[in-house]
Order: sequence, then C-alpha cells, then structure tokens
Amino acid sequence: MKKSFLRAAKKVFAVLLTVSLMSAALPVLVNGNQSEPKQKEGQGAENSWRYKNGTPIYPGQSFSRASKPYSNAWNKVNGMFVNDLGNPIPGAVKKGIDVSQHQGKIDWEMVKASGIDFAVIRCANSTYDEDTQWQYNVKECERLGIPYGVYIFSQAKNTAQAQAEARFTLKLLTGHKPNYPIYMDLEANSISNLSKNQYSKNAEAFKAVLKTAGYSNIGIYANTSWWKEKLTSSAFNKYSKWVAQWASKCTYTGSYQMWQCTDRGIVSGIRGNVDINFLISSIPAKNIKLNKKSLSLKKGSSYTLRSYIEPRNSYPSVQWSSSSSSVASVSSSGKVTAKKVGTAVITGRTGNGKKASCKITVIPKTNKIKKLKKSGSKGIKISWSKISGVSKYQIYMSRKKSSGFKRIATVSAKKASYTKGKLKKKKRYYFKVRSYQTVKKKKIYSKFSKVKSLKR
Repeated sequence: MKKSFLRAAKKVFAVLLTVSLMSAALPVLVNGNQSEPKQKEGQGAENSWRYKNGTPIYPGQSFSRASKPYSNAWNKVNGMFVNDLGNPIPGAVKKGIDVSQHQGKIDWEMVKASGIDFAVIRCANSTYDEDTQWQYNVKECERLGIPYGVYIFSQAKNTAQAQAEARFTLKLLTGHKPNYPIYMDLEANSISNLSKNQYSKNAEAFKAVLKTAGYSNIGIYANTSWWKEKLTSSAFNKYSKWVAQWASKCTYTGSYQMWQCTDRGIVSGIRGNVDINFLISSIPAKNIKLNKKSLSLKKGSSYTLRSYIEPRNSYPSVQWSSSSSSVASVSSSGKVTAKKVGTAVITGRTGNGKKASCKITVIPKTNKIKKLKKSGSKGIKISWSKISGVSKYQIYMSRKKSSGFKRIATVSAKKASYTKGKLKKKKRYYFKVRSYQTVKKKKIYSKFSKVKSLKR
C-alpha cells in the first residue's frame, strides 16, 4: 500500500514539474497577442543626473539663485514671461510642463485652467517599459485640447536599440497625434560614455524609424553639459533642441527651441513639484544698449554689465566677448573681471548681429598714505604703500582738504617715501598719492589715495 502510494505521488510530481517547465518556456499571451519582455539588459529604472533608481533626486539648482525668488517667478507679467528674478525671458512665447508617472494622477482640467500652454508627456522608460500614466495623460490632453509632445527616456547604446525604442514609441502612439515633437531624452548614466559619433548615429536611427511612420518633428532633450560636451555633432542641428538648465537664464549659446528652467514648478492640479518649460521663438533684435559705454576698474575687481535689447523678448540672449581677455575677461552673464593694467573692449552681441560695446580701462590698485611725520625744521616726510607693477608715484599737496592740490613730486616705483621741505610752521598741509603704469607708451593712472594731513 505504501509503495503504490509513493509511486503515484512521484508520477504526479513529474507531471506538475513538466507543466511548470513548459509554462516558463512559453510566451505570455496578452489579449491574444504575444507580449514583449519587460526589460532588456541595461534597460532598468532611470539613473541620471536627476534620477536614482527611478526616483527624482532633486539635486538642486546648477547656478546661484535668488535668496528670495520673485513672487511671480516663471509667470507672465505685463505680457512677458519672467524668470525667478523678475527679468523677462528672451524669446519665451509659451509656458509648458513635462510629466511622467512621477507626478501621479494629474487633474488636467485644473492644469489647463492654470494657464499652461502645452505639455510633454513621457511615454516610456526605454524599450518595453511603458510609463504607467502615459495612457491617462495623453487621453486627458486630447480630451481637453491641450497641445502635447512626447518623450522616451532613452537607454539605447547602439542603433539597434535606438530603433527598438522608436518602434515601441510608435506602438504607444497608436491612435494619438502629438502637436509638439517626439523627443529622445538623452541623460541616462548607462549611455553617458558613448562616443560623440554614436550619439548622432542613435539619434538618426531613432528618427528614421519615426519618419517612415509619418513623424518628421523629432527632438532631442539633454542638459547643457551634454549639449556642450557630448552632443556636439552638426547632425543635431536638424533636431528640435530641448535644453535643461535649472537656472535664472539659459546659457547654452547654440540655437534651441525649448528650455527646461526648473524642476520645482508649482502648477494647480499637480501634487508636488513639476518641471517648467518655455517654448522659445526666434524674434530678431532691433537694437542693443549697455548700461555703460566706458568703465574704469581696479586690477582684481569686477563689474557686471547690463544689456537692454529691443524688443525685450527678442532671442537669442546676449553673447559676450572681450578684445583682450588677458586685460579684462567677460563671463556669459556679462561679468567683467579686471586682470591686468591696460584697456579692452567688451562687446555684447545678439544672435542676429546687433552689438554694443564698453571700453574697459583697468587701472592700478589704489595705494594709501601710511604715515606723515615732521622732518627737520621745515619738512614733512610722506610714506605710502607700494603697488606692484606700477611705473612711478606722484605726490600732491594742498593747504585745503578738498581743493587746490598740486603735484609736488614724481618718484620711482622703487621708492615708498618722499620728504617735502620749505614748509611753514604752524600751518596744516594735506597730501595724497597716486601711481601710474605705462602701457603701450600711455600712462594709466590709479585713483588717488585718501587725503591725510599734518600740522607743521
């Protein structure tokens, strides 16, 4: 009895094991169709400069921001969109958001009522990994008439994977007609070490598949570092560029069509933060002016020039240059740094060639009178701090504190004192000192030291 029971049990176990193995080997059927595998090697959750294992990490802003942001930041004020400092955003014509499953379920009616002009919706996290909110988000935008674009978080390491991502995007787009581009989101850590040539090859492969299906408006998303260091091929000029730079202004100098300015946007209908984007239109500048036409800066100091463009929303923003960076350099924001004594011309130029200039004179540092003391029966000895690199010092004297100064001596840069004789007793004398440096046969003077006096 026991032996027969054991033989029967073994037979049942063998049948169950066979069925289990066969089931594992068969493709899964969904609605009568063979399903795709969920992931392939290297195509896991998002990991990039802004995601860790599929979760936003909110790394903060890449540039210094206002300590107290403007109350109407990223909204329209007096007919123009402004940044978090309250300044107009050059070329900004429409405000939008980009969303994914990270925003959860969105109340799109509230979003539309808040004044959002468009949305870019994530359809997938690489191949075979559909965004869980894609279908809901795209249907709501279509129901409410909200213009939208689409993006896929690309993890393609070669053209075959890029084509697969494009085919999966097409599958998800079945029955939908986006108004804005279909973007390939290039930011994943898994593809950060590809060659520059491979990035352009992947983009071309992605675009070719979509183009055969009738989609011609294809875009690329990346942050400024990727655009400047990785996506430098001229081939990318054929795409709609979407630049991510969480700052008060976009400093990317190439042409672009959309700017993602912050990940901390607040929009009615969305719980928590959301990315804010602006559609940038190329409006040619008619004129540009600077707040200074000439400026003297002490060596080692800095000053930020301000530009005024007409019309105020023209694009692109000002690009700065210096005629002599060794004398005075200028940053992308117009900050001039005085490096050595001499002259330089700083020029602000718009994208369509309008320009304005400011002549910078870098002067020696200002020295100071260290000591005044009586010398002999009729003299006063003036001692001052030395300044490196100057050619000579000039000493001025007056009987009045604020006027009447006359030069009484010019001495070598090797000296740091001078004695003035033949002075009258019981009289007060005022002194000041300056230096100059000869550059290309021209004397460039420092500012005068503070006036000091002594009664003889």
